[in-house]
Amino acid sequence: MSDKKVVNIKKMLANESHAFSVPIDYEGLIEQGVLKKVGKSYYVDDPKTLPKDIAKRIKTIANGRYGQRVTFYKETKTMKNMAAKFKKYRDS
Repeated sequence: MSDKKVVNIKKMLANESHAFSVPIDYEGLIEQGVLKKVGKSYYVDDPKTLPKDIAKRIKTIANGRYGQRVTFYKETKTMKNMAAKFKKYRDS
């Protein structure tokens, strides 16, 4: 495998692990009008309106009365450790 491919894989791993290691700011998304909270569930009119890093963390999408009900993967310690390990390869 070439060095360029290895660097690209490390970069992808760094970006993805960082996206899964940061807590989701649900309140901020609700204030922006991107996400709606009804009871304990979160709804979105169009998943494409979610920020890219948040959209990656969608676990399930189901049609509901208030739009599309979405659930998200939670951040984990493993991803946080991996993100720290590959921090130097991240885009941002």
